[in-house]
Amino acid sequence: MTVAGTALATTLTCAPFERADRRGGTRVVMRCESERALVDFDPEGLDARERDAFVRLADRGIADLERLLAPSGAVPPRTERVRYVVSRRVDMSRAFGRTVLLPLERVKSQSAPYLHETVHALVRTPHRSTWLSEGLACYLESWVAENVGGYDAHVFTRAGDHGIHEAARRYLRTPPGREVLPWVGAPGEPPSLEEDRAGVARPFYVLAHSFTKYLVDRLGLDAVVRLTTGADPELALERLSGRGMAEWRGDWLGARAPSGLQKTGR
Repeated sequence: MTVAGTALATTLTCAPFERADRRGGTRVVMRCESERALVDFDPEGLDARERDAFVRLADRGIADLERLLAPSGAVPPRTERVRYVVSRRVDMSRAFGRTVLLPLERVKSQSAPYLHETVHALVRTPHRSTWLSEGLACYLESWVAENVGGYDAHVFTRAGDHGIHEAARRYLRTPPGREVLPWVGAPGEPPSLEEDRAGVARPFYVLAHSFTKYLVDRLGLDAVVRLTTGADPELALERLSGRGMAEWRGDWLGARAPSGLQKTGR
């Protein structure tokens, strides 16, 4: 898979903006706009140069991701900009619809998972298969950063796309990795995924990234994006390939898991 980098945005405007808050009042933010991104910054914490750099980075990330996602036909063309909220009030990066929330300090230190969360803003996932929605976001974040531009936040691993299978192999040798494994390739998510970021989320995201990359390498990105945007990815995978999820998981685990693990899934 190859894709050329997208040129940086050339048109950028920033100005104070009065925005309604959750308590019914208003607060002033610095609103910056580009062709593809609308970013509300806390008025303090970042200087003009840092704000400008992030808006251009986000704009390019949207363009690069859209270029990769478009051939699948599963992601409708963008009709509105992706909105980012960069604030000290945000404690953890998240995406709600087409709005991405990012902690200000992570943006300042260039460690915000802006590409990961932008994938969530662009790709609708009408299912409960968390492993695939998060696995695709992890995969695209690392692949784009390594091959096109931008940066990988390395929230859960520094392995990147090129080293994710080895990272998965290491986690499969540990109790936390084996505990979350049943949810990789199945609907639902491990208990305490949101609360225990180190003990549950970290191994789950690494394994989900690895399995998603395995599927992309064999089926192609377009096919995996179509699975991700469907209502039942596991059933759709079987219909697409003629092979059940158990067989796909077994092949993926066969080269990575300790002896016997691929049969039990635990």
